[in-house]
Amino acid sequence: MSTGLVIGLIYRNETTKAQFGQIVTGLKAGFVALPYTLNGSLVTKVHESGCHAVIVEGNDEGEQDSSHIEALISELPDIPVYAAFREPGVDVIRRLMRVGARDVIPIPPSEEDLKRELSRLKTGLGPDVDARKGRIISVINSKSGSGATTIAVNIACDIAAMDEDLKVALIDLDIQFGSVSLYLDVKWQANVMDALGQASRLDKTMFNAMMSRHDSGLYALPAPNKITRLDRVSSADVKKFLDVVKQTFDVVVLDLPKAINDWNEEILKASDSIYVVIQRSLAVLRDARLLMSYFHSVGIDDSDITIVDNRYRSKHSTVTDKQIYDTLKIENMVRIANDYDAVMGSQDHGMPLSKHAKHSRISKDIHQISENILEELTGEKREQAGLLGRLIGRH
Repeated sequence: MSTGLVIGLIYRNETTKAQFGQIVTGLKAGFVALPYTLNGSLVTKVHESGCHAVIVEGNDEGEQDSSHIEALISELPDIPVYAAFREPGVDVIRRLMRVGARDVIPIPPSEEDLKRELSRLKTGLGPDVDARKGRIISVINSKSGSGATTIAVNIACDIAAMDEDLKVALIDLDIQFGSVSLYLDVKWQANVMDALGQASRLDKTMFNAMMSRHDSGLYALPAPNKITRLDRVSSADVKKFLDVVKQTFDVVVLDLPKAINDWNEEILKASDSIYVVIQRSLAVLRDARLLMSYFHSVGIDDSDITIVDNRYRSKHSTVTDKQIYDTLKIENMVRIANDYDAVMGSQDHGMPLSKHAKHSRISKDIHQISENILEELTGEKREQAGLLGRLIGRH
């Protein structure tokens, strides 16, 4: 049973992230890891992530410096802030406690100490803490037909199957040409317009009743089976819809339309991560560049964007990695192999690639993306399921 708490960690090194992530998630609390290098956007990220408390790793190199922790305490007056040091000095502890730090936690952390603090936090925050604060992952084509739906469906199925403690949703918001319903063999209860059309009175109970469950553990909501005018949805509808979605699910994967309008902008700005799907052609890169310019104009940060180099074929492309970076200026990029037969076969059978073509290159590429997302969400690195891992697991 989840505690309902979401704990943020502002970390300086990966070991600290792994140590805190393992304990916090083991105690059934949500875990959000934010690198110290985000600097000016840290406070915004803490609020967007719905953190109930934040642990800040201090600088242990040379003379212990707590100035950045003191600054965060003043910028987060409504959120308990903990400091974490390997060997905190008495002067540092006194200074931090004077400016309002909740406590100073040693690194590596003690499970018993964290359990006690989580219990105190939940008691102090009251019953509202049980509300979920779902993470929104949006997938959008840079050019129609680039493969966003295939990627959204399979990422969502993978995450749901990999962590049964997470409640995962897949929602098709392409209300004109959405095709999520073709990828999953599910008896559909409703479609996304049923929810958006009743957004003003939508709540968790009603929304749960509309969702259909897949064998992977995933909950899904398809697009309508007829073309719907984009102006039938308003920004106010979408805002209320997203509030309910985030309260109902831990992870929400959205398959977005290739459309720029007020309500789609509302979704993109509310997204924790945006996966932009491209292919290696100049026409697609041109559209992707226009999309990046649009993102910048509405305040979407490059750190929230990942470029998905889909249908990658190493020997058959005139577009290089350097050209992609020079055009889009995005550091985060992942590749997915080209395998038309596997994708078409999985769609025809209504099952995810992890079941239809588990050992295919494309399935492995998408699974790796899903694992990276899950690691970011939970702070835990999954064990490799190779022969050595299986042999060790027997003992």
